[in-house]
Amino acid sequence: MRHAIALSLFALLAAGCGKDEGGSSSSSSSGPSARRISGGTETRFKGIVFDIPANWKSQAQGDALVLTPDGANPTGSVEEFYLMGADTAVTSLSGEAMEQSLAKSAGQLQPGATKKSGPDSATFGAMEGRKWVWSAKAQNGKDVEVRAWGWMGTSGTALIALGYPDALAKREKDVEAILASMSKPAAPAAGGGGGGVAQELCGQWFWMSNFTANNGGGLQTNTWIMLDASGRYKWHYESVSTNPNGAVWGSEDETGTWSTAEGTISFRPDRGNPYMQALVKRNHPKNVGDPMIVLDGKAYVTATNRPAWR
Repeated sequence: MRHAIALSLFALLAAGCGKDEGGSSSSSSSGPSARRISGGTETRFKGIVFDIPANWKSQAQGDALVLTPDGANPTGSVEEFYLMGADTAVTSLSGEAMEQSLAKSAGQLQPGATKKSGPDSATFGAMEGRKWVWSAKAQNGKDVEVRAWGWMGTSGTALIALGYPDALAKREKDVEAILASMSKPAAPAAGGGGGGVAQELCGQWFWMSNFTANNGGGLQTNTWIMLDASGRYKWHYESVSTNPNGAVWGSEDETGTWSTAEGTISFRPDRGNPYMQALVKRNHPKNVGDPMIVLDGKAYVTATNRPAWR
């Protein structure tokens, strides 16, 4: 959209030539209408949280977010391009402001683009949205489409896909999955982000486990939680399970807000139901100078230098 267009990249695609110069799933349950992507990466953009498939990458570019599927543009010519952008002047899905902004973007991306369809009402996960399609001819004579899916984040926001229809068609299921995973982050819990944040707990804490089986296989896990002074947190879990026939990797991520009360820590995930864990501050039994936090019986050691608990 007009505040977040990478015109040089889009110009390459619109011409049908040139080189592509550019280049966490959660443990919580999502809202009733948002469907998580198994193994996907939790991503936030302009007031919305969503997943991208494991074989896609995201990269911030200015005020926009470029999404790149694995194997895109294999010949070196740019055949497909995906970008999320926002227009602060758009304050509602109703009316013509959203379409006017997107139509202007479509015309800049592909001169001569004419509207093929839209606005069509749609639901993207837990979000109300709209869909549009513009079509045109590239300089090489091939058909080109600009597809847009718009919703209200902190302002009018859209996922824009530009490319050849056959290339875009191959990504339809992935794009539909991204849109279906969308929801707004939960509001901070009462007391979270203010007086309920215990500053002595802020920082990163690790829990690790390593199990070896008799057949030579085993399971290694690595879990950490980052408690931020702003009242935000990120929880990450990864594991590798090995056996004589190979190995299996897995990972999960969760983000949200946190707060503490006497003997407890409360978490409010961006997607999913709030929950509470018992909190105990304890020093390491061997390395007595290292403080730990014990959450529901699981001991996390500090990742940074800090004084022992008294």
